[in-house]
Amino acid sequence: MKLNEFKTRYLHTLQTDPETKQNYIKLPIADLNELTYMQESLLENIVLLTQLEKRHYKSEQMQSSIYWLCKILLVSYPHTELDGLSEWLKT
Repeated sequence: MKLNEFKTRYLHTLQTDPETKQNYIKLPIADLNELTYMQESLLENIVLLTQLEKRHYKSEQMQSSIYWLCKILLVSYPHTELDGLSEWLKT
């Protein structure tokens, strides 16, 4: 699928930041409970993948999966909350 075809079909999902011109995916979340459930599920899967990696597998695919789950989880939190967490971890 070419980029133009993707944009035409999924334009409501793929967004571009007007200031930075970076592309991002917009996830439709109905309410905060749904967001909380998504975040908890991502955390549980990160833990599971980390445990599997320690016990059995040491692959790039496993590391890539963990990386992307973490990235999705981090961007789902408000930046102010992450900044506060960062400050707390420094102390």
